[in-house]
Formats: sequence, structure tokens, C-alpha cells
Amino acid sequence: MMQTLLTHIPSTLLHLIAGALLMDTFFKGRKYPFLKRLSIMAYGGLLVITLDIPKLFGFIFTHSLFFLPVLSFGLALLTKRFIVSTLMKNWAFIILILLIGGIAIDFFGNGAHLWYPLSEKNVSFSIIQREWVLLVILILIFMFRLIPFNR
Repeated sequence: MMQTLLTHIPSTLLHLIAGALLMDTFFKGRKYPFLKRLSIMAYGGLLVITLDIPKLFGFIFTHSLFFLPVLSFGLALLTKRFIVSTLMKNWAFIILILLIGGIAIDFFGNGAHLWYPLSEKNVSFSIIQREWVLLVILILIFMFRLIPFNR
């Protein structure tokens, strides 16, 4: 059990940091006060993790390109409550956040079930061999993004 948790820590952190950075970038986090910006970034990390929670219980549909728009729309409705933006803009950005921060990282790592329910085959293009290296790079970018700059 402990070995399983340790092997999934880099992947989970990679998803969280990528989701936070993408959320900050797409929703222009620098225009918000620092604490609001941190909450937006945390929400971005949580958005990406929503794809992996059902996968832990054996449900692979959340990594499907067919299910992505449906899940993204539901999350866009939730996002509208605390980020002032149009529903279509939220939807488009959340599709991109989930696609890049969730599905693409898995696709380039250990694979994803992209075509479910048409195929249950796990598709991968494994170019991410050392998640820790990418994770360190993203953490450095994350920390740099939090440095306040004069506007």
C-alpha cells in the first residue's frame, strides 16, 4: 500500500501543479489579490485531480475525450460562481486545463483511455520518463509566478 502511494505522489503533484499553473494563466490570476489568486490556483489543481479520483476506483471514463466536454461543462458551471467570466469562456478554458493538465500528462506518461467507450485500450506516448524532473521544473515556474511584480 505504501509503495503504491509513493509511486503515485510525483504524478499527483505533477497534475496539481500543472492544473494550478494553467488555471492561473488562463484566468489571469495576477489581476486578483494574492489570496484569491492562491484559491484560483488551488481550484485548478483540484479540477485536474477530478479526472483521477474515479480512476482510483476503476472508472476510466474520466480520461476519455468523449466525456471531457461533459465533465468540463459541469465544472465550468461551478467555476462561474467565483470567477466572473462567461460560461463559454470558462468551459473552453476548463476543457484545456483538463486536457493539458490531466489527460495529456497521463498520455505522455503512463497512458490514458482516450477513446473510451469505443475502445478500452490504454493509449500512451511515453516521453515522460522521470516525473520528478518535470515536477521540479513546474514547481520552480509555480514559485516564480507567485512573485509579485509591479503592474
